[in-house]
Amino acid sequence: MHFESTLFVVMGWKRAPFLRILVPLLAGICLQLYVSLFLLPLLIMAGISAGGILLFRFLPLQWRFAASWIPGVLIFMFLYCAGSLLLYKADIRHQKWFYGNFIADSSLLLLQINEPLQEKTHTYKTTAKVIAVHQQGQWVPVKGCLLLYFAKDSCLPGLVYGDRIVALKRPEMIKSSGNPGAFNYRQYCVTQQLYHQLYLRITDFYPLHRNGGNPVSRWLLKARYYCLNNLKQYIGNGPEAGMAEALLIGYRQDLDKDVVQAYSNTGIVHVIAISGMHLALLYGTLLWCLQWLPVCKSTNLLKATVILVVLWGFALLTGASASVLRSAVMFTGITTGRFILDRYSSIYNTLTASATVLLCFNPYLAIDAGFQLSYLAVLSILLFYPPVYRLWEMKRKWANLVWQMVALSLAAQLMTTPVSLFYFHQFPNYFLLANLIAVPLSTVIIYGEVILLLLAPFRMAAVWIGRALKYGIWAMNNSIKWLGDLPHALITNIHWSLLQTVFAYGIIAGLAAWWLLKWRTGGLLGLLCLWGCVLVYAADVTIADNQRKIIVYNVPAHTAIDCVEGGRAQFTGDDSIWQLPAAQVLNCTRNEWRAETGRPAGFQQYGHCISFHGKRLLIIDSALPAYLPVKKFKTDYILLAGNSFVDIKQLGGWYEFDMLIFAASNSVRRTEKWQRICDTLGWKYHAVGETGAFIYSFP
Repeated sequence: MHFESTLFVVMGWKRAPFLRILVPLLAGICLQLYVSLFLLPLLIMAGISAGGILLFRFLPLQWRFAASWIPGVLIFMFLYCAGSLLLYKADIRHQKWFYGNFIADSSLLLLQINEPLQEKTHTYKTTAKVIAVHQQGQWVPVKGCLLLYFAKDSCLPGLVYGDRIVALKRPEMIKSSGNPGAFNYRQYCVTQQLYHQLYLRITDFYPLHRNGGNPVSRWLLKARYYCLNNLKQYIGNGPEAGMAEALLIGYRQDLDKDVVQAYSNTGIVHVIAISGMHLALLYGTLLWCLQWLPVCKSTNLLKATVILVVLWGFALLTGASASVLRSAVMFTGITTGRFILDRYSSIYNTLTASATVLLCFNPYLAIDAGFQLSYLAVLSILLFYPPVYRLWEMKRKWANLVWQMVALSLAAQLMTTPVSLFYFHQFPNYFLLANLIAVPLSTVIIYGEVILLLLAPFRMAAVWIGRALKYGIWAMNNSIKWLGDLPHALITNIHWSLLQTVFAYGIIAGLAAWWLLKWRTGGLLGLLCLWGCVLVYAADVTIADNQRKIIVYNVPAHTAIDCVEGGRAQFTGDDSIWQLPAAQVLNCTRNEWRAETGRPAGFQQYGHCISFHGKRLLIIDSALPAYLPVKKFKTDYILLAGNSFVDIKQLGGWYEFDMLIFAASNSVRRTEKWQRICDTLGWKYHAVGETGAFIYSFP
């Protein structure tokens, strides 16, 4: 039994005092995300808690002794309110000068480009800061950022970071597809404080002066371009260069999609994402390079300054992802304690302190998958790596090194698996082999890239190093591809709910307490949570077996309909969708409903009319007939699709219906026109492209 792990489990609150702050703070942030409270109730609760804490000390001694638990409850309430207030304050929509409060149809926007433009299929994408809004003949200063897209079919000027433009178009709200089981892009953008998007052609804007932006950001971009240019020059423009860019500075735009899929299938995407491993390598290298300095206060201060500047410069250079920020804050605490305060702190306290600092800086990190996986991986390694490593003693040095890597991978996987299953619904079976190949190779490659950049002015040496790196990356990529193509490399379509995730951590906690602390009740807790997982699974299967739904998907430029009954789903729509990336939307939804391709018993189709358990859906994707029918055709729903030239005012003469559905295959302008007509006529409608997927569940 490992002493450190046991001590953390038994005396966690004493060893990690920041944990006492983190737990209520995190609770306040998470509950505010889903049960949003207004500012006044939060301030009242925080005031009552703070007042109660202050008044408690004036009570008679015997009362304070008898009710010694009250201050703890009040402090918990105060920190809970603090977490909720942090999230409320972080939401820019609650600020007076949020640009969304000022924009109108005729408003001009002064924008500053925040990031280099990224090339997409039909557009160039970036983010922009809204500097001011022009209203009533004057510019009003505002705050906030938005997504910015430039059309490719126009002659686009060479816009770079810091350039300012004046946009002549009103931003649109960022929308989610609403497809069940699909990635909620709108919620993701909310965590980035992005609420609007703007599509611009060359006639919708004009550029202003150049060379704006933050000087530090401009310097970091120049450093990034220096790295990218040298890597492409000496390694090439193929998938090897794209992998080199991702490994060194986290630049993922040139990554080959097949390579990324192979790394995903083997469960080692963390290798190509800048993470704590990269900062740990950098930190260790800096300590080795600075070890020649004598030990005294002035040199220790110099060491700390150099380490912190390089660490945070690298973190900003790579985009400051959640995992990188976690490592940067942790190493900042370690460096400060070691070289400035001359004091060593518990690693658990440093871990919880870094999480607390980051959540105070950006409370939306609480629902960031990278943030969660990063902290769970580190905590899992701290708790379980020592006891797992001690399970098997290796006498040979090389075997011991291999076993250390295996134990490290197993320990990290233990607490990250439940969250990974919840987010990604898949499990890589060969993650151990993949880690044994990719981790040491990627470490050597990263050091080789640093040497390449240092020797870039010396062309002869740089050419040979670049060639060696290219073959090394080629060998690593092909090894991972081979593993990913092996039979049963990946278990997909795993149904895993939030409740099952909670039970899974109950299993881990119970069995860990039984194993590390010899606490028999922990084993019982683990078994009870296992039964909870089984019951949740049984309930999900029972619900899925009794389900009946009609789904009209939100797939731009396509019509896609599923009729689901039990475990069968019948598709109707554009067959070409199955050859497109959009097919993943349908597969995700079917996975959500536990359904596979198969004709349900209650499904019938006659031309453009679908009948499913008494409900009729008529699809209109062309002009209406020339003559009125003798008797109106009765249907429950009419789906207008394919940008059909239909005067919907005349639909009442041909059909008797309950609701109109506008498919995502229609243009935005036409859909808006139809909506205005329906509002005038008092007809019910559902615009899939605007509101999200249409889902009807049979009672």
